[in-house]
Amino acid sequence: MELPKTNFFPPFNITRASHLVFTARDIAASRDFYTEVIGLIVTDETADTLWLRGVEERCHHSLTLKRTDGQPMCERIGFRVFMDEDLDKATAHFDKTGIRYRFVEVPHQGRTLHFNDPAGTPVELCATMPVVPRMHTKKHLHRGAAALRMDHYQVLVPDVMANARFYMDLGFRISDYIVVESAGKVVGTFLHRKGNPWDIVFLTRTGPRFHHGGYVVESFNDIVRACDMAGNLGFKNRLEHGPGRHGHQHSYYAYLRDPDGHRTELLLPGIQIIDIDDEPVACPVQPGVNSNLWGLPAPKSWVEEATSFAHVPVVAGPDGVPMTAERFLAEKKPDAVMG
Repeated sequence: MELPKTNFFPPFNITRASHLVFTARDIAASRDFYTEVIGLIVTDETADTLWLRGVEERCHHSLTLKRTDGQPMCERIGFRVFMDEDLDKATAHFDKTGIRYRFVEVPHQGRTLHFNDPAGTPVELCATMPVVPRMHTKKHLHRGAAALRMDHYQVLVPDVMANARFYMDLGFRISDYIVVESAGKVVGTFLHRKGNPWDIVFLTRTGPRFHHGGYVVESFNDIVRACDMAGNLGFKNRLEHGPGRHGHQHSYYAYLRDPDGHRTELLLPGIQIIDIDDEPVACPVQPGVNSNLWGLPAPKSWVEEATSFAHVPVVAGPDGVPMTAERFLAEKKPDAVMG
């Protein structure tokens, strides 16, 4: 099996995963969840919209929540580009490759470009936001996990390799990839721009659907504190998966779901992947085997449920259901679980 090749001289310069836009039915409940459990800071708010950021972030926002009376959705995933002229370079590239795009006005952002990737994922690019003070040393003001910064997104798509190829042509690199050995098929790719293992992750499922956004925390104790805060503030049932340690993604993790079902991963800082000879690493998986280093496999909800993108139709993915915690416990003897 041959992986797509990275274009080390991309047509424009994407620097990192930057920001998300969700809709939410109950802004007040979402505000409590993201400030008191995840530990984000409210930069600005109106009656219908919240702009939040991590304690280390200097950009105006990494998460925007908009009130809705309908089904909560993900409106966009956002990437930063290095300079404003990269937006013009992006339009020139999209003109050549047939990607439709448009410039839009977005509050608290500079020029912003909208497009959909080959799977249909709605994406926006911007180069600038208003600058605000970093709050990472203001420990007396920190809440919950005191999430530092937005790190990555995971998106479910029916054709992982096709979408990986699109982003690798824009300069993204594969850090790791999940392969089903028996079928010789790649079912997951971890792509990055900023020098750690992830900016965007694709897993093979029906899609496109938004699976989760990841926020980095300073220490494992911050993950534990988030769990404690969730338990004490009425969000204990929002802890979906973990704490645990990924077998192929290097990091400790916990996944929590906000009052509208949007999923956030809390994780520790990733390893560095910068050098040209730091090539993609295969992560073999076998049907019926728990791939985590420790902890149970993900529950059925983590495997099957995801947030819809606004106004984007989904395409059925291939057959096959990954191992779930429920199935693992049903199929394994007690001594195998304990051992």
